[in-house]
Amino acid sequence: MREGISAYDFHSLSRLAEMDPKTIGEILEDPELYMRALKASENASSKWAAALFLFNIQGGLGEAKRKVAKSVLVKLLMQLASQISGRGIRSTERFLTSYKPGLEEVDLEETLDGIISKPSISYDDIIVVDRRPKKRGILLILDTSNSMYREKMLIAVLAIGVMAYRLRGENYAIIAFNSEGRLLKPIEREMETGELLDRVLEIRAGGCTNLNKALEMGLEQLSKNVAHEKVAILVTDGWVTAGGSPFANAAKYPRLHVIQVPMGVGGGDTETCLRLAREGRGKRIFVKDFRELPRAIIEILR
Repeated sequence: MREGISAYDFHSLSRLAEMDPKTIGEILEDPELYMRALKASENASSKWAAALFLFNIQGGLGEAKRKVAKSVLVKLLMQLASQISGRGIRSTERFLTSYKPGLEEVDLEETLDGIISKPSISYDDIIVVDRRPKKRGILLILDTSNSMYREKMLIAVLAIGVMAYRLRGENYAIIAFNSEGRLLKPIEREMETGELLDRVLEIRAGGCTNLNKALEMGLEQLSKNVAHEKVAILVTDGWVTAGGSPFANAAKYPRLHVIQVPMGVGGGDTETCLRLAREGRGKRIFVKDFRELPRAIIEILR
């Protein structure tokens, strides 16, 4: 195992660390080997494999080493999230204005209506389209109950990073839930992506699925006057094991989209996910492979 660490085969090391984090942690007590492993993680060709390795060894490291490894992990996740979020078209709003350098889309109808009776025209008479990023209030509710474990949890953290980059300049909130709900980012508070990911990485999957409580917390966030358009995204397998029926609270949302993810055996409760989306006037998306979660969130945010 020591030889594997020296070779920095992070695909193999991440699997070993998942199975036996304690032994990996003991090997990394060697300061030189520990620092070499961190340096190799930062420069790894597969940043995801390196991130998964650092995630899986968290439980086997002492507090001081864990914090340093976690900081490298956050850095890798930020790099990955930035790359993923940069693809695709961001949602925009359309505004009309007089010509300005850099705005090249002319609204011919508005321009012609304005100049038809004028003997001469100027740049101010040319009406162009100014497309600006849409201002919205976005809420992500993430199921972190017992079926969200190991690599799936890290993918969920990456998905939150993708969302954070995608929504720069917009108001958004993050809630994680199992038996109870946890507000990771209030909708009105600005937060650096690194700080947010650091907080999310402290979550440990487990417990029951109290979806109703999470929806109550989400409604409180969306009740704040931060934007005209408000949208919630729920990531869950649909199994409700505590807290009662969630459908009445789902119906109170202006728009609730449901991403059904395969966390446990059987892929989840499809009927519940469909009804939640229907009650919330949103759509239900089924993600066959959990690795598709970041892309599914981007599609909704367009």
